[in-house]
Amino acid sequence: MSKFKYFVGIDLGTTNSVVSYRGANDAVDNYHLLSIPQFMSDASIREFTHLPSAIYILAKDEQGQLSQTLPWSQADKTDNFVLGMGALELGKRRANQLVQSAKSWLSHRQVDRREKILPWGSDCESKLSPLEATALILKHLHQTWNHKFKDAPLSEQQVALTLPASFDEEARAFTLEAAKKAGLDNLYLIEEPQAACYHWISKPEQLDQLSNKKMLLVVDIGGGTTDFSLVKIQNLNNKVSLHRVAVGNHLLLGGDNLDQALAYQLDPQKISALSASRLAALVQQTRQAKEVLLSLDAPETLTLTVLGGGSKLIGGSQKFTVERDTLISQIDNGFFPYVKLVDKVNQASYGVHTLGLPYEKDAAITRHLAEFLSMHTNDIQAACGAGILVPDAILFNGGLFNSDKLKNRLIDQLTQWRGAEQFECNDLEPNDAVAKGACVYLAGLTSSESDVARIESGVAHTLYLALQGGQFLTLLPKGQAKSQWVELEQEFRVTLGQDVQFPLYRGDDSLINAPGDLLDNDDDVMFISDLEAHLSSDNEQQVAVKIRAQLTEIGVLAVELNAVNSQDTWSLDFTTFNKSEDSAKNTSSNDDLMHKNLGLAEELLTQCFSKLGQKQDGKAIKSLKTEIDKLLGPRDDWNLVTSRRLVDKLWSLRSGRQKSSSHERQWYQLTGFCMRPGYGAENDHERVKQLYTLTQQAPKHDDSMVWGQYWTLWRRISAGLDEKEQGLLHKKFAEYYSPSGQRSRDKVKQLTSRSGDDLIRMVGSLERLPLEIKINSIDWLKKRLTKSSEPDTAWWTIGRLASQQLILSDVIEPMPLDKVKPLLETCLKEDWKKRKQAGLAGVLMTQINTNQDKEIEVLKQKVIKKLKKDKCPNHWISRLEEIEQLDKDALNRFIGDSLPIGLSLID
Repeated sequence: MSKFKYFVGIDLGTTNSVVSYRGANDAVDNYHLLSIPQFMSDASIREFTHLPSAIYILAKDEQGQLSQTLPWSQADKTDNFVLGMGALELGKRRANQLVQSAKSWLSHRQVDRREKILPWGSDCESKLSPLEATALILKHLHQTWNHKFKDAPLSEQQVALTLPASFDEEARAFTLEAAKKAGLDNLYLIEEPQAACYHWISKPEQLDQLSNKKMLLVVDIGGGTTDFSLVKIQNLNNKVSLHRVAVGNHLLLGGDNLDQALAYQLDPQKISALSASRLAALVQQTRQAKEVLLSLDAPETLTLTVLGGGSKLIGGSQKFTVERDTLISQIDNGFFPYVKLVDKVNQASYGVHTLGLPYEKDAAITRHLAEFLSMHTNDIQAACGAGILVPDAILFNGGLFNSDKLKNRLIDQLTQWRGAEQFECNDLEPNDAVAKGACVYLAGLTSSESDVARIESGVAHTLYLALQGGQFLTLLPKGQAKSQWVELEQEFRVTLGQDVQFPLYRGDDSLINAPGDLLDNDDDVMFISDLEAHLSSDNEQQVAVKIRAQLTEIGVLAVELNAVNSQDTWSLDFTTFNKSEDSAKNTSSNDDLMHKNLGLAEELLTQCFSKLGQKQDGKAIKSLKTEIDKLLGPRDDWNLVTSRRLVDKLWSLRSGRQKSSSHERQWYQLTGFCMRPGYGAENDHERVKQLYTLTQQAPKHDDSMVWGQYWTLWRRISAGLDEKEQGLLHKKFAEYYSPSGQRSRDKVKQLTSRSGDDLIRMVGSLERLPLEIKINSIDWLKKRLTKSSEPDTAWWTIGRLASQQLILSDVIEPMPLDKVKPLLETCLKEDWKKRKQAGLAGVLMTQINTNQDKEIEVLKQKVIKKLKKDKCPNHWISRLEEIEQLDKDALNRFIGDSLPIGLSLID
């Protein structure tokens, strides 16, 4: 490595980025902060020691008016974006052009991080991908350095880039890729909590204060993430050593959440009508308001103004009043409530995807901390002694702890848990500590400064590779030191000459496995990413290999496959920038990713169903279907992630469905479509539970089309309802179609506007109903079918209730054959030319004959013959002539409701 002049630490923050540096021969604590030039909204250039991690994309009418003149700008080239302080200023005027929280988006697994999706939900013409946005921020820092140190280019210095300790291998890889795009090829990665520790222990007198402590708890709360770490402290021969023993889960929870929560409490009705970009602008202001209201001598209230958005979004300026007492209450009760150490994180409700990001379900940081400490009780007691449940030292880092009130609140909680005060590593400089600590870390890597205390750390969580057959191979155990190869004893077979995948998982900290151990299920492992690779060979073949792996010094996973019978070696580089363009394109179509236009689709829903949107454009509902299909494509192609996110948005706007019969009808229709079949995705139980509350209130508009979509909603999600809930829905059917209901003139009259056909079809989907209720329902419907004027919908329902192949076949037994045969006999007597649904009922009742019942086989042949004779659809006939059982996806399409693409149902 060439001789470098400087150690450089880059804190790539969610809210702000900071660069610290020191000369290679300077004292350890001789830090400097890089002064960063930034273009302002008045066209001036000002310098600050922090760069807001914000990018303003210039609109067409601004590109000629706002020409940047940064010191390194080329005379013949003008960038179409502004970074930093100027971006925040310009974003106040046009919120839909402002990109923020790129770091959080870079770790968001449900979006294509190479897709131009930011600003999320904006209608601006030009957008950036999370990868591009991160690279632009790093490039600005790189250009600043090279301008100020022309004789010492950043590429020739020793550089450390910080990231959250809880970033998984894929998020780390994307961070490295962004750095490479910014021209930073050679750098180290260091976790932010460790960097903060390095800053504090760089002063010998402060390190000495830890000499009689046993364990340090690091609480790092930044703008977008919360990290917890445990560092074991040992004093051997009057020399303090530190070893990081635990890292918490990745928590997308930080100062941003507090700012958003503050925004939401201002006026919930107004907030629900804000576009994503204007909400982001409001959050930017509430962040500043929060800092003012938490300061000494703070005012009681502040007034905020949000200006208009883009051309297609809800416009007009809005004013909001922020109250200090409300903010304090929100912090104390929502984010830092006093809880018990045994309390668990609240998983009872699913998280709100504010601004497109999947923030934590439970905003209580104290509950997350309690769960983290409880999970690592053994580590704490091993260091501190039996019966000790909380470490005896604590270090706070992150911008949130600029507020003494917030820090003291958390100290009080920890004191309650411990039963005694803890030692606090104070005077940390939370805004700059991470960048400065990264410099100390780099200094410790050189032999000339070996006296700098080191924090030993390794693999944060045990890593596993998925194998064919469903097993998981332990690759690297938790705590494995960096730069040490671990060789597995077993031999494996790998396919050469074609594209293959290596799915990577991390384990729960409760797992204790040695390299080479195999897990038989995925109960305690979490998917990280798929490495797609093409292992070169002259032809496709399988060869025997042995595996070795390590966590490199720069902090990424490296895996080697060594051929058993030759000298061949293949390296698996778990970074992302080595993928081919075709592979990257394929990633963007992944069924687990949100559609790139989902944010704009959510804005359409806001226009149609929020009160402010309805006030500004009451006719928007008429074009909703056309416009949303333009954005997201054919509805049958919407994947599971996209569909469920739309359900969440629709639920938040549910009060607006009652504006008109058209609003109500489309709300029920879209919600039911996106929520089908009622289970299969994370948090579906909570979604269905919320939706089920709507059964307690009838549609507001007594219109047959509204009622039709109301009943269709329950039919589509019925598989997610339990037996009791399905039973209550059946009572709604019985209210009209039982003998007593049919004798009631009022009920019969009501049916004229309540879409009786759709109500009948709904009953056919209630598979959990007891057998007796199913038979009674069939008897009621058979009686109705004796009338020639009765439509054949009832036959569809009879066929579904008596079907031998159920959607819930893993938990529900089909109707006994002795009950089915008489129904088939009756069905065969119908004229299927006039009542084709009777033919479909015959198919449903005979397609599967697991008991090999001879009578059913005879009836099945009669059904096939009659289907042909009465010219029923050919695919009905083929269903009976095929031997294979329909899978559940095909079954739903066959009976008239396809499942969302990407939905996996348990067989």
